[in-house]
Amino acid sequence: FDLSTQSCKALVIDGDLVTLAVGRVHFDTDLPHYRTADGCHRAAGGHVTSPVLMWVEALELALDRLRAQGCPFDRIAAVSGSGQQHGSVYWSGRGVEALRALDPCGGPVVDQLRGAFALEHSPIWMDTSTTQSCRELTSIAGGALAVAGMTGSTAQERFSGHFIRRFVAERGLAEAGAVSLVSSLGASLLVGDVVPIDASDGAGMNLMDIRSRRWHPTLLEFVAPGQVQALRGVLAEPQPPWEVSGAVHGYWAKKFGFTTQCQVIAWSGDNPCAVVGNGLVRPGDIAISLGTSDTALSVLPRVPDQPLPFGHLFPHPMLEGCYWSMLCYTNGDVTRRKVRDEFFADDGGSGDWGAFSQALRETPPGNNGAAGLFFSTDEITPAVSSGPDLRVCRSASGGVSFVEAFPDVRQNARAVIEMRALAIRSHVQKLIPDLLDCRRDADVAEGGECGPQLLLTGGASGNADILQVF
Repeated sequence: FDLSTQSCKALVIDGDLVTLAVGRVHFDTDLPHYRTADGCHRAAGGHVTSPVLMWVEALELALDRLRAQGCPFDRIAAVSGSGQQHGSVYWSGRGVEALRALDPCGGPVVDQLRGAFALEHSPIWMDTSTTQSCRELTSIAGGALAVAGMTGSTAQERFSGHFIRRFVAERGLAEAGAVSLVSSLGASLLVGDVVPIDASDGAGMNLMDIRSRRWHPTLLEFVAPGQVQALRGVLAEPQPPWEVSGAVHGYWAKKFGFTTQCQVIAWSGDNPCAVVGNGLVRPGDIAISLGTSDTALSVLPRVPDQPLPFGHLFPHPMLEGCYWSMLCYTNGDVTRRKVRDEFFADDGGSGDWGAFSQALRETPPGNNGAAGLFFSTDEITPAVSSGPDLRVCRSASGGVSFVEAFPDVRQNARAVIEMRALAIRSHVQKLIPDLLDCRRDADVAEGGECGPQLLLTGGASGNADILQVF
């Protein structure tokens, strides 16, 4: 399953990862009675939510659509899934009981779970209404780096712990039977009981100790002052992402034909699942997406010695003891196009990627000492306000000085591409100084398994000359 922001998709794959059937549900068009736009509701103050019952109904509808295609449910050995990260779900006590009592003769699961949630609308990853909570966490923990060292990320508005804190303050823990993320909601529906959050998705909550992979006592106290034991009662400790959550509940077995031996493997968040989906399964593996914004995902063999004030760290969803990092850069394709249009226009005045690529081919790695910082918007990694582009050149004596323009216009093409490659290299080395050394060691090793890989995706990855820079 892929339970994302705008849709729910169920895929059946065989042992060779060949897709045999797909059941798709688009929330806005297939479930219009929830009145969502792009799968959510937006309100003043940065509040963005999605109806929980919409997700519940969509999961069963996706299975209905698989059945209509003749899906052999009795041959399915295991089910798992991906859920949009950071969305939090609040079961009522009655809801937990209703989930355990699902009846295949009792009508659709959405009808059996009406009233099962203490909040009918779940805050999701686009919600930015928790700014004050982030400030308070940063202050209590001793600064942004302290939060990052504890949880793998600085305090983030979209992270689920802040919404749980709001629920505790506004509604009280007495109204909660259990707390799930979107991912563990999906697994819970299939098992017929509330299952724990997995550690890889749970790291996106500002609540989990990134080293022990258990809820951090200080952060539990921050979320529920004086009520830590009560909070633990509705929030089970995280489970490893590869654990079996349970067998498929009889409701699904009798209605769709799953066997009672069909296992439900812990679901995880969409970003952790993307790490595995991209084949990042060895320490040193790196994937770079060159899109509107640029993203670098790296598999790390351990927790970095020193936290960074930007980026995110999560337990790897497949490799025990390993982690993966996510670094996001806002100055991506728009910034590259800006440089292209300014310096490499064709006869009609439009930007010409052909001329841009030729400039890359005609300038050497290192750009003869020319480097630059180019902006189309504020940068977040690290935090730098947008301003005039900055250019530096190295002189023959080795000195570096700012310049208004490069001596060779072609150097602008290489500088804007090397800007991103060098930033990613620098930041990855700050996380794990010897990570890139491991990559080189694997490259020269004789025999054995394949070494770590570098993958590039996104719009700019279609340009072979840009790829060559990385």
